Amino acid sequence: MSDHAEWPSPLSASSTADREDLHRLGYKQELRRVLGLFSSFSVQFSMIAVGSALFLTLPLGLHLFGPAMFWSWVVGGGFQLVLGLAVAQLVSAYPLAGGVYQIIGRLTRRHGPAWLSGWLLLIAHIVSLPALAVGMAPYIAGWFNVTLHGTRDVLVWTIGLIALVTLINLTSVKISSFINNLAVVAEVVGFTLVIVALLVVRHPAQPLDFLTNSAGTAQGGWVGPFLLAALVPGYVISSFDSSGNASEETLDAARTAPKGLMLANMTAYVIGTLGLALVLLAVETLPAVMHSSKPMKLIISNSVGTGVANIFVALVMAALVGAMVMLQLTAARILFAQARDGQLPFAGWFRKLNKEAIPANATVVSGVLAIGFAAWSPLLNILTAMTALAWTLGYTAAAATGLWALHTKLLPHCPWNYGAWSIPIFWIATVWGAVLCVILVWPDVLHIGVGIAGVIVTGLIVYRLIPAARRGRVTHEDAPEERHPGGAASTAESS
Repeated sequence: MSDHAEWPSPLSASSTADREDLHRLGYKQELRRVLGLFSSFSVQFSMIAVGSALFLTLPLGLHLFGPAMFWSWVVGGGFQLVLGLAVAQLVSAYPLAGGVYQIIGRLTRRHGPAWLSGWLLLIAHIVSLPALAVGMAPYIAGWFNVTLHGTRDVLVWTIGLIALVTLINLTSVKISSFINNLAVVAEVVGFTLVIVALLVVRHPAQPLDFLTNSAGTAQGGWVGPFLLAALVPGYVISSFDSSGNASEETLDAARTAPKGLMLANMTAYVIGTLGLALVLLAVETLPAVMHSSKPMKLIISNSVGTGVANIFVALVMAALVGAMVMLQLTAARILFAQARDGQLPFAGWFRKLNKEAIPANATVVSGVLAIGFAAWSPLLNILTAMTALAWTLGYTAAAATGLWALHTKLLPHCPWNYGAWSIPIFWIATVWGAVLCVILVWPDVLHIGVGIAGVIVTGLIVYRLIPAARRGRVTHEDAPEERHPGGAASTAESS
C-alpha cells in the first residue's frame, strides 16, 4: 500500500460552526445536518440494542459460563465503556463521515492503515445485516403464520428484510432517523417492561449467590470461561463510531456526536446489567434454561407469563429493524467517505448523492453485499464472530493511534476530552481491545482467524484496484460554498 497520504493538518473542530469546521477539515457540506442529541444517541443506542442483543446472545453466555456470565458482563462491559470513551474523544476531534478511517488517517498521515481500518468496519457493519435478519426471520414469518423450512425459506425472508431496510435508507436521513427513534423507544419499552414485570410480578426465584453458579462450565478453572463469556459484552456494546459516522448530518457535531455515543453506551450498560441480573435470578430450572435455544423467552414466560414474553419479542423485532437501518446507514457513510477521498474503485459513482442528499449508490451496494453474505448463511455463526473481531480490531487500532497522538501531542484539542485522564483511558482501551481480539479468536482460531485474514486480503485487493494516480493520495481543495441551497442546508431538528 502507498502511505503517502496528503491529509490536511489536524484541526480542532471546536471553535466555529459545523460548516466552517467541515470546510477547514477539507470538505464542503453535502449531507444534510438534521440530527440532534436524541437522534445521535439513538443512532448509537440502536446499534447496541441491549435488550434485543442480550435476547440473541444469552444462549452463548450461558453455554460458556452459566449464570456466572453476569460478572463477565459487568467487567467486560466496563472495559467496553472505556474503549468507547477513547473513541468518543477521537470522534470529537474529527467529526466526519468515515469515523475510524478518518481518525487514523489524519493522525498518522498514513492512508493504507486508515483505509484498511475503514474496510474492516465496513465489512463488520454489512455482515451484521444478514446476521440480524436471519435471527429475526422465523419470528417475523410466524406473525404471518408462515413456518420456515430450511435455509432457502430463511434466505427469502432475510432478503426481504434487507431490501426493506435499503428502501428506508434511500428515502431521507430524517425518515431513517425517525424509524430508528421509534425502534429505540421499542427497545427501551420492551426491556423496561421485562425489568418492571420481574420486579413487581415475580420475586427472584434464586438467591444472589446464584449469579456465581457456573453450571459446571468452570471445572478446569474459572479464568477461561470468565474471559470467554466476556464475548457477550464484546458483541453487544460495540460499533462505537456509529454516532461519529453520522457526524456530518449532526448539529454541533463535535459535542453532540461524542455525547450521544457515551450516553448510549452508559445507558445500555446500566439497564443491561440490571435486566440481565433480574432475568438470571428469575430462572426456575437451570438445566432447562441451559438447554434452551431461547432462554430469555423461556425465563420470562415462566416468570411473568407468555403475554409479556410475546410483547417483549415483538418489541425486540422492532428494535432490531432499527438496528439494521443504522448498520446500513453507517456502512454507506464509510463507503461515501472513502469514495469522496478517491479511495475506492469507481469513486465518483460511489460518492453520488440523490436529491435527498443520500449516498444512494453506496447504500444499494451495501444492501447487495449484505444479501450476498446472507446466501452464505451456513457459516453465519463464524461471520458473526468475525464481525465482532473486525469491529474490535478497528477500534483498538483507533485507540492505539489516539494514545500515540496524545503522547506526541498530535491529537488536536476538542470539546469532548478528559484532560489528564485521557492518557490512562487510552492505555486501558488499547490493552483491553488487544485482549478482546484474542478472546474473539480463541474459540475457533482456524475459521475465525482464517476468515478475518480473508477479509484483510480481500481489502488489500480492492485497495490495489484503486487507480494508481489517486491510491493513497488524499488531497482536499478548499471547500466551495454549498451547491444545495435549501437542500444540504443545516436545519434544526424537532427531536
